[in-house]
Amino acid sequence: MVYLNLILNLALLVALSVVSGFIVQRWPRQTRLGVLLQGLLFGGAAVIGMLRPLNMGGGLIFDGRSVLLSLVALYFGPWAAAVAGPMALACRIAMGGVGAVMGVLVILSSLAIGLLAHYRLQGAQNPPTAWYLYCFGVVVHLAMVALMLVLPAEIAWSVVRRIGLPVILLYPLATILAGKILSDQEAGARSIAALRQSEENYRRLFEEHSAVKMIIAPESGAIVDANQAAANYYGWSRQALRGMSIEQIDTLSLPEIRQEMAKAQALNQTCFEFRHRRADGSIRDVEVFSSRIATNGGAFVHAIVHDITDRKQSEARNRKLQDQLLQAQKMESIGRLAGGVAHDFNNMLALIIGYAEMGMARVDPDDSLHADLTEILAAGRRSADLTRQLLAFARKQTIQPKVLDLNETMAGMLKMLQRIIGEEIALVWKPGANLWPVLIDPAQVDQIVANLAVNARDAIAGHGQLTIETANIFLDETDGECRADLICGEFVRLVVSDTGCGMEPATLEHLFEPFFTTKETGKGTGLGLATVYGIVSQNNGHIDVSSAPGQGATFKIYLPRAQAAEKHESVEMEREPAGGTETVLLVEDEAGILSLGQAILKKYGYTVLAAGSPQSALALAQRHSGTIDLLMTDVVMPGMNGNGLSQSIQNLRPGIKTLFMSGYTADVIAHHGVLAEGVHYLQKPFAVKSMAAKVRRVLDGSKSDGALN
Repeated sequence: MVYLNLILNLALLVALSVVSGFIVQRWPRQTRLGVLLQGLLFGGAAVIGMLRPLNMGGGLIFDGRSVLLSLVALYFGPWAAAVAGPMALACRIAMGGVGAVMGVLVILSSLAIGLLAHYRLQGAQNPPTAWYLYCFGVVVHLAMVALMLVLPAEIAWSVVRRIGLPVILLYPLATILAGKILSDQEAGARSIAALRQSEENYRRLFEEHSAVKMIIAPESGAIVDANQAAANYYGWSRQALRGMSIEQIDTLSLPEIRQEMAKAQALNQTCFEFRHRRADGSIRDVEVFSSRIATNGGAFVHAIVHDITDRKQSEARNRKLQDQLLQAQKMESIGRLAGGVAHDFNNMLALIIGYAEMGMARVDPDDSLHADLTEILAAGRRSADLTRQLLAFARKQTIQPKVLDLNETMAGMLKMLQRIIGEEIALVWKPGANLWPVLIDPAQVDQIVANLAVNARDAIAGHGQLTIETANIFLDETDGECRADLICGEFVRLVVSDTGCGMEPATLEHLFEPFFTTKETGKGTGLGLATVYGIVSQNNGHIDVSSAPGQGATFKIYLPRAQAAEKHESVEMEREPAGGTETVLLVEDEAGILSLGQAILKKYGYTVLAAGSPQSALALAQRHSGTIDLLMTDVVMPGMNGNGLSQSIQNLRPGIKTLFMSGYTADVIAHHGVLAEGVHYLQKPFAVKSMAAKVRRVLDGSKSDGALN
């Protein structure tokens, strides 16, 4: 009978949980009103349970208030407990009886345990599990059984024996039953709230996003929805856009739009380019990112519109520059390859030329072997000229301005120029008399003339004539050739003219711009004349061009006259060099060149300390007890470059002089390929006399081989 009464008493709990779910749907438990209503519901149910309890006589009653009050505190927190608790306390005190004190304590303990569990579960992602609810119910009702001991001694043990076991067995199960209903309701409420929040987030993502967005019906092209950014961009209100079709915005018709989208989709693209019309009539280039979305209302297209008008205009302006960049990258790759090949080839040529000269010195001039060695030497020097031109093309050669006679330099280039222009074009050479010297790197002269010759050959395209002239000229303000933008004075003028097709005035305006070319794609780099202009400007000269359609073209290059003292210094290089007794530390990682350099230096009387690596050179410098007068080192070596080695040796041997050797530009000693003042440099491949003369000049403390910009 006790079990039946307890079960009937707790049946109210199930109905109560169902009613609680209806309240949650209308007033969520996150709201203050929802919590207060739950407190009234559970408090009222507790009162009803106490009015129809299990009556054990003498004011001793038992009901489901412990389950109700612990659950309302667990699930709905302190505000609900604050409503339900006083209701139950007031009712129990009013009912009085021998069990009133115990009843009040049970209400308070149930609320306390429920609130404690509530705060422990705060922040949990999921409602309490069945096992948690069972343990929770056991704790609540163990406290209830313990509080039975506050009853008078004569009835306490009788009550525990009669109802203690049913309470411990049934009330936790009732807690699980009612708690699971509440948990399911809470999980459902959380899911609904999360769904609503998700819908709100996605709605805000669409409406408040700064990107222009539209929802379009794919069949009709009707604009179903548009966000505020779309209204701001197009100039129509959102309401107006919702009543429009995409055809009213796009410059294409709907069938044409579908056709363009089909083409893109066939290529697995979801990005389309269109031209859209705005409310003010302006037309803008746009990029449309579209994706199909399926809803209960059907399939739609979600379109994100990005204005690319500025980008398209920039692309139109920069398309030519992009083509030029690709061409420049190709030329840079070729230049790197050419520079690398020439560098290695220079090392081999240094051995050929050096040992050929050494051999000639040991053979009688009348011996046939001397003639053979002469041919080897001549071939080596011609090859060195070719590698010098190759390095000039690759812009990997260290620039060494020298005082030279332009007539002599040009005379040495005539055969090469004839090969460049071909047999159908006549080459006419008109050297000026008593030509003044000029200060320029011979390799740069090769570049200037070769580029102009190639340009003339392409302009003639058949039989014609290329004429090269030199002359001394003095320009002043009264001279018609001295324009306002030129610095007048004494110049050597180099004139290259052809009988080609000539150029339009529009072409002349852009002639020296980098990458400008009138040739077909793949026929020219557009760098030739720009290179000529740069070289002339670098050497403080001027360039002028005159041409007309069908009249050929004439290029006039003005190079400043060099001083006689500079010329004298250059001439000294041709004399038989003097030797010496100084000590030279020679560092070269190429074994053949190391042996050759050692032999040349010993021939001229020097003491040589030879090292095949920077590390060996440092060890020699530390170990050698005598004086070391000169460090002669390659620039590019594994482990440490020549400049780093020079600095380290300077620390060990203060005041030691340095002569660098290399076959191509190394920025560790040459800024932008031009040697700074105070830096001595020997270009590979080098002749025996050239090397000996350079060593002597450095040891004697002459000026550097560099030139100031």
